[in-house]
Amino acid sequence: MEYSKDIISRLLDIYERRSGYAKRAEDLRSIQFEVSKEYPVYKDRYDNEKYRDINTAIEKNIAAGLIVAKKDQTGRYSKIKLNVAKVDDCYALLKRTSIPDQCKKVLSVLEKVDCSESGFIKRIVNDFCDQIKAYKKLPYDLGYDERRVGEVLQVLATVTKLTSETYIRNFSTALFKDSKRFQREYRSTIESILFDYTDDVVEKDGILGYYNLYENPTYVLIKGNAGICFAESAIELSEMPGGIALSNGSLAGIQKVSVKADKVITVENLTTYHDCDESDAVYIYLGGYHNSSKQNLLELIYANNSDKDYYHEGDLDVYGFLILDNLISKTRIPIKPLLMDVGTIERFYRAGLYKDLTARDRKIITSKKDGQLLAYKDVLEYMLANNCKVEQESIKAVELIETL
Repeated sequence: MEYSKDIISRLLDIYERRSGYAKRAEDLRSIQFEVSKEYPVYKDRYDNEKYRDINTAIEKNIAAGLIVAKKDQTGRYSKIKLNVAKVDDCYALLKRTSIPDQCKKVLSVLEKVDCSESGFIKRIVNDFCDQIKAYKKLPYDLGYDERRVGEVLQVLATVTKLTSETYIRNFSTALFKDSKRFQREYRSTIESILFDYTDDVVEKDGILGYYNLYENPTYVLIKGNAGICFAESAIELSEMPGGIALSNGSLAGIQKVSVKADKVITVENLTTYHDCDESDAVYIYLGGYHNSSKQNLLELIYANNSDKDYYHEGDLDVYGFLILDNLISKTRIPIKPLLMDVGTIERFYRAGLYKDLTARDRKIITSKKDGQLLAYKDVLEYMLANNCKVEQESIKAVELIETL
């Protein structure tokens, strides 16, 4: 071990942990350590060679003016103190970049980001700038890594511009000429940032889909008494009891949907979709937040069938109501909640088929129930009062319990 450099490295670590670079020298506590604690071998009476090496290293650094230390009567050093006035020389000796210099590099990257087309990116950049100017490490494992900060912001800008269903491997290949690099190096970081900065409250495992980025093709499942017309063909859903799965890519080819039932019901959960069997309804499985392709389909259905009643059956948790609210606001269709009332959640609660709320659930419910989700306030307050949330796919289990 090269003790002279190791001593300086340890002192700089302490200096950085105490944010010495952000303080006046006179306000900074002594940056020092006890030699025998950092180097236990120093007090090993049987290893005189290590003792001499450490003493030589200390005296070399004293001579260079980098540290301050005094010998005791036996020739040993007790404590080593960093000469803060020489801290720049210490960084130069180790060829180590100081935190202020690292921050300058990151800030330079942030200041070059074009935020003119995206308020979303601008919010992230502004937050990062504020943290870097205060010499704070950036979150999301970015730290002071200016290269990765630039790359992550580039990926975010690209993700937020996607307007149609895009597969992760294709996205990664287009961006990096490597089909697996996004998954390997960026996915976790990108998901965390999108999760924290997206205005709509979306569960983390669905956040990429919210921005049209998917592992595999997605499908719309639709069943009931309706006809779907393409340019040169038509499908009669009433002849297909289980309905049909249409890939997102095929939805743009639909020219007309004729609903012969009285109701159109969108469904959040796949099990619920399969369980639904009301004869006078058309069911559409959305699978969480809808994307642009599904939105276009719903808007086409409504344009062709505005005289029908529209409902949404989703989970009795805060996300279920946020998905419903998002569906209404994006499609502008007068969709009413189905089985998402106090009476329904009470059935689940009495049957013992519910989950406890998380701290995040409580925080979101509290912040939304008197504003964005005011229309569903009574159900949300029941959740808070009884510490419960429910997945709609358990409805058949409730019905079974009630008959026993």
